[in-house]
Amino acid sequence: MQYSLVHRKPERELLPFAQLERRLVIAYSPLAQGLLSARHTSTDRVTGVRAANPHFLPENLDAAQPLFAVLREVADAHDATPAQVALAWVIRNPQVAAVPGASSVAQLKSNVAAADLTLADDEIDALSRASDAYQPLSGWRSVPRVARSIIGSRSAN
Repeated sequence: MQYSLVHRKPERELLPFAQLERRLVIAYSPLAQGLLSARHTSTDRVTGVRAANPHFLPENLDAAQPLFAVLREVADAHDATPAQVALAWVIRNPQVAAVPGASSVAQLKSNVAAADLTLADDEIDALSRASDAYQPLSGWRSVPRVARSIIGSRSAN
């Protein structure tokens, strides 16, 4: 299942079920295709598979900056990277194993080091709040908001 700071739907039913049944859940894309490395800005020219991901649209990268700021703040407190913090947040639950991608040996080693990172409760809460506040302005996660705005504008006519 896809699970990360920007894909939290599994928290509603799947993760509680896995905990109840003592099942392991494997999370893919825990870094949201590198989004949670917190390296991207709206001025970046995104290529490859990321170019088709709505999270990498300029307006959504702008909307993600507050989340990136919290990732960086927590990372600085642990002498870690934002990606390591994002991975540590995903695997804080013992029912979750993460399968992050890596395009180099250095990234692989960095991802593995995230397993040794223990986040404090207040850091987990800060990351979760920042995640909750991230609302993409366009793309598939914004469809309900866009639909409401269209329906609202039509009913006003």
